Amino acid sequence: MFKKNSQPVSLRLLLTIPLALVITLSVGLTGWISLIVSKQTMNDLVTQLLQQATQRICEPLEYFDTFPIADLIAQESGQSILNNLQISPHSQTFILTRSGNIIAYSTSATTYLPDYLATEQSIHQQNLINYSVQFLLKHFLNLAAITKSETLTFTANGDKYLLQVEPLFESDVGNEYNIDWLIVAVVPETDFINQGNANTRIMLGLCFLALILSISLLLLISWRIELKLQRLIAATQAIAAGNLNQQVLGSNVVELEYLARAFNQMSQQLQKYRSQSEHYSRILELRVESKTRQLKLKNRELKKAKKAAEAANHAKSSFLANMSHELRTPLNAILGFSQQMARHQQTTPAQQLSLNIINRNGSHLLKLINNILSLSKIEAGEMKLDETAFDFYALLDDIEQMLLLKAKAKGLQLIFDRSEKVPQYIRTDESKLRQILINLLENAIKFTSSGSVTLQVKVTDRLSPSSHQHSLTAKALLFWISDTGFGIAPEELGSLFKPFVQTQTGRRSQTGTGLGLPISRQFIKLMSGDIRVKSKLGTGTTFRFYIRVGLADAWEVDNHFSSPRVIGLAPNQQKYRILVVDDQWENRLLLSECCQEVGFQVWQASNGREAIQLWQQHKPHLIWMDIRMPIMDGYQATQFIRKQPNGEQTVIIALTASVFDVKREQAFDVGCNDFVAKPCPEAVIFEKMALHLGVRYLYETQSFLLQQHQLVPQLTAESLSVLPQGLLVQLHQAAELGDDQKAKQLIEQIPEFYNPLKIALAQLVEELRLDTISDLTKFSVGSEGLTDSPG
Repeated sequence: MFKKNSQPVSLRLLLTIPLALVITLSVGLTGWISLIVSKQTMNDLVTQLLQQATQRICEPLEYFDTFPIADLIAQESGQSILNNLQISPHSQTFILTRSGNIIAYSTSATTYLPDYLATEQSIHQQNLINYSVQFLLKHFLNLAAITKSETLTFTANGDKYLLQVEPLFESDVGNEYNIDWLIVAVVPETDFINQGNANTRIMLGLCFLALILSISLLLLISWRIELKLQRLIAATQAIAAGNLNQQVLGSNVVELEYLARAFNQMSQQLQKYRSQSEHYSRILELRVESKTRQLKLKNRELKKAKKAAEAANHAKSSFLANMSHELRTPLNAILGFSQQMARHQQTTPAQQLSLNIINRNGSHLLKLINNILSLSKIEAGEMKLDETAFDFYALLDDIEQMLLLKAKAKGLQLIFDRSEKVPQYIRTDESKLRQILINLLENAIKFTSSGSVTLQVKVTDRLSPSSHQHSLTAKALLFWISDTGFGIAPEELGSLFKPFVQTQTGRRSQTGTGLGLPISRQFIKLMSGDIRVKSKLGTGTTFRFYIRVGLADAWEVDNHFSSPRVIGLAPNQQKYRILVVDDQWENRLLLSECCQEVGFQVWQASNGREAIQLWQQHKPHLIWMDIRMPIMDGYQATQFIRKQPNGEQTVIIALTASVFDVKREQAFDVGCNDFVAKPCPEAVIFEKMALHLGVRYLYETQSFLLQQHQLVPQLTAESLSVLPQGLLVQLHQAAELGDDQKAKQLIEQIPEFYNPLKIALAQLVEELRLDTISDLTKFSVGSEGLTDSPG
């Protein structure tokens, strides 16, 4: 098999050389065979001549069988016959007795030879006879052992000889005449080899002649074939160059004739296909031109749409940034002042109840704002994981305790089932996982009127088992949240995770925004997981999701315990100077009072320019710098201070209502030491100042708010049975009608002795959980003959 890069072989050489060599080898083989046959023929000829000589020697004895001197007659007859017997030019024939005596031998004619040549020939013949006799004696040891014709070869003086020996008479004739002789013929190998050499020369001449004739004939044939093929190749090259109008003439060779016909048909088909191709090409060009014009129009439309989308996205981002700032700024004041008032010991229980209601509703509003901002971050691709190590068991226990009151208020059984293989200490985004579980469990409790809500946690093998080391540092946790509630219609499952879309059951409840499930799903995908839902109307719903978590050790987990409230600065410290910069008077007042109450020296500025002036006058240790302000914003003020001598010594903490990551990055870029988002809890403010300034505080030993929280009981039908029956009947009716104002008036009529129950019921009204009040009170008023209202 030829290699790809081997040189092509000419057709003339391919046809001529192999065939010529085959013919020559055939002739040579024939000559060699003839040489072998000639040698065998020489052997047969010698044997035949000896047999004829024997017969002729015996013929006279048949006429003179009465003579007593038969051996003499046979000797004379043999000598006469041998004189006329000439096998080859240098052969020798003689008759030998069994005892080794020579009876007769052949002599060649010497009349035409000079005397000295005749003498040499005679000596040669005598020597040849002696060599032959010695060989026979040596070979057979005893001449009497020769009983049949034998053909032998021997070498003497470097020459090779062919020797033929056979008894002269048969055994019966020999016994009758008492004659037991041997006739021997010796032929030099050169005699028949010379003839063979002559034949060889003739054979070589014939081989050479055959070679010349065969090469000439094959060259002629190959030239004619090659001429036809060259015409075919030229036509093929012309077609390849684009000239399809080609025809190849026929040939006397059948195969070439078929090849020419096939080529002509191919040429005609190519011309036909070429015309069709040109036609289709013109049609395609017209279509391409049309599509190109349409594509250009669509591209212009897409560019316009892209610009419009970018403008809309920019407007959306600006709107969300403004809305975040505008909503979180007043919330900062609302939550801050309510927490500050709740710390005062002069606050009455009724005021504490109102303040708690303000805090809960403000926190609920903040949660809605955070959900909208989280959804915006997800859509913009800006949401990131904040992975930390934490106690997963403690997280589940905390969520269970938080939701247990709501479940019991509706008479539901809340079940938390955790597999023993679930790791206690894991690494992931704790706040996002908490939000996912709370969203799903609160929905399950909200839309379940009886039965149970179950959370199951297991370890699954959804992680790829390709790396053993990876399986030692990460796990996949599988969560099931199932309920026995109303269920979800099959046609609503497809839109379940779309933002601002609620199911029919959710719309009937008139609560929620439709953001909990979409945000939860995006959080789960961000944590390398996925979520599925299975539901049946009237039976219940099951949400199943898995997430990837890292494994952590106990020493990595920061145990954050709620520290007691700060009531002042520890003694033996310097006077810390604090500058509060905010364009909102309420926020400046809140933060200033918070710092002044514990003993800080505080100055206030409404914009960046005033902040620079106060910084130059008082050189504060720390600046709470609002970012968004008129005249000069916080970025510009921070950059100016950092460029001044000793400007790096002042700690600057950015305080803004925007929670976008880009704002955080910009704050650090201009030189801020830290970033805090509004509304900011009081504990975070004190923690940041302690972190950057090393401040030490004095703490309150007991929290009044904690005492109040401990006084609030778990509401059950049994715990409400201690209230007046008439009051419970009216409260049930107000809850059934959805009249929250009437419910508040009835709760205010509860005696002070049942103040814990009064606070718990007021919380439900403020959270718009009148359905829970209705479920709790319907068992207590059953004896009054009331019937439950539908939904």
